[in-house]
Amino acid sequence: MLEIPKKYFSRSVKAINIRTVTLADWLEASLLFDETEIAKNDVVDVLIEEQICDGGAQDLANEIADRGWAEIRLRQSWGGVSPNLSISANRLTFDADWREDPIRAFLVMLSVFQLYPNWAEAHQDFSVQGELFERVAEEICPGLLPGWTTVRAGWSPDNTVNIEMIVADLCERLNTLGSLRLDNWTSDAANDGGLDLVCYREFADAREATPTYFLQCASGTNWRSKIHTPSATAWMKYLDAAVQPSTGIVAPFVISTEEIRHAGLSGQIIVFDRIRLLHAAYENQISLSTPLRQDVIAWVDQRAQDIPTI
Repeated sequence: MLEIPKKYFSRSVKAINIRTVTLADWLEASLLFDETEIAKNDVVDVLIEEQICDGGAQDLANEIADRGWAEIRLRQSWGGVSPNLSISANRLTFDADWREDPIRAFLVMLSVFQLYPNWAEAHQDFSVQGELFERVAEEICPGLLPGWTTVRAGWSPDNTVNIEMIVADLCERLNTLGSLRLDNWTSDAANDGGLDLVCYREFADAREATPTYFLQCASGTNWRSKIHTPSATAWMKYLDAAVQPSTGIVAPFVISTEEIRHAGLSGQIIVFDRIRLLHAAYENQISLSTPLRQDVIAWVDQRAQDIPTI
């Protein structure tokens, strides 16, 4: 199994001091990158051996394992767990190679960075992983919003655009007028307005006021600081649009129901987390394009070789 997570996984003596999302991520990652089978007894033994629970606290360790199983079952019911992962009362089994499901492997690996901060420092390259995540999200979005068009709009090493270029392109796509004086609304022409992906529903009449999502992709742990980006109000000004766009955030993590609710209220956004991304991928049988699939597998493989294990 993978090492005990270094964050959100504290010693539990009289009460459980482990975040359930972290517990389930640890189990999922262990099955993907180190084991083909995990029994509840294995989890209990590790919790005691690693001194998360005292040797005499079998009941508490069993309760922790039960919570992990329940969370995996919940994720499965939401459609966010591989069909190859089997859950019985006391055993988790994943009898497949992670390379067969590179989307899930990639999203889980990005989540693993949260579990082992010291190990992550040697493997994180925010520019590379951010661009890779945007490319993956772009190919999944048609499954999230069937019939909609998805386009990468933000700056990236292979797409060095500025906000004037982005506005011009979106005005043509969305049939809006565009601000006559963009510099009245933004002081930095080199920025991209915090916009990564645009999803829009085209109508045959090519008139304005079409359904639109402006999305921010957040592959790092700072996703919470990005819930107000991009600004729907600002982009309505930039495009001189009649309708304010909907906004959202796309993240590779499993975000708890409570946090989705809070983020949605605070940022007035739609949250697309790992559960929703994978459900769309599985339901629509989405396979990554060959170049992207190769890039994702190479990226994950490099990190899987020395992932922290017990």
